[in-house]
Amino acid sequence: MEEKKRKYKYLILAIVIAVFVVFSVLYYVYWSIIKYVLNTTEGAEFAIVSAAIRIVILSVMSFILFRKWFKQEVIYTSDAYFLFALFFMILTIGKLYDLLYYLILISDAFGELFMLMLCKVRYYIIIINILPILYIGLEATMTFVSVYVKDLSKKQFSKIRLRIIFIILVVLTIIITLATSITFLINVLPFFTLAIFVMIAIMFLFMYKNKRLSQANGLIIGIAFLYFIITNLLRSLISVIALTQPSFIVVADVLDISANVLMFIGFISKPSYAK
Repeated sequence: MEEKKRKYKYLILAIVIAVFVVFSVLYYVYWSIIKYVLNTTEGAEFAIVSAAIRIVILSVMSFILFRKWFKQEVIYTSDAYFLFALFFMILTIGKLYDLLYYLILISDAFGELFMLMLCKVRYYIIIINILPILYIGLEATMTFVSVYVKDLSKKQFSKIRLRIIFIILVVLTIIITLATSITFLINVLPFFTLAIFVMIAIMFLFMYKNKRLSQANGLIIGIAFLYFIITNLLRSLISVIALTQPSFIVVADVLDISANVLMFIGFISKPSYAK
């Protein structure tokens, strides 16, 4: 088991280094644009600082959860701690990309086709980010289905869960890939992702009610995801204003950080029935 832990530590470290290198190169390549935005757009520096603070907070959350996972005697990639840590890790990567995308968008230096490509990448990351939490959340359906289907084994359910996740991934990927405008992605795709977030929130609340999750507090996580949905709706409105007044992005980041912190509290807290 120690050998297995060591391999995962090296793998995670390699991913972190790769992400650092990739974004270092990207920010270096687009540094002239970033510099231009900072020099010509009032309030842009506040947006960068608030985004950087959020990235650091998310990174720390991911690190703490990975540490909790490695402290277990036996580790599996299906463990809640690992999936929660992976969620925050991908979210951190997403925010690194969001900041770059936002600065390029404000600069208005590229055509619509290039910006559409960048926007698609942004939504690909969002979809991938959903998967670890969706994997855990679908555990709630086992409780519901097992009441009516007595002969459904855990192995069969695992296969069904993977198929559901695969179908969601394929459908959303096709929608993003075939999108012909940024307007379509911004106005249509969030309805699909928010619907998934609602489903995840319900699943965690259902797991808490039926005492199916002992490593985390499903009640807090469910509430956090509902709050996260609200902050995302508000963020969409604020982002429109932030294109001309970047300082408003600070408000969106504060809302998002508060939702993420609430999720994290739920992830590291045990429910009353597990104590």
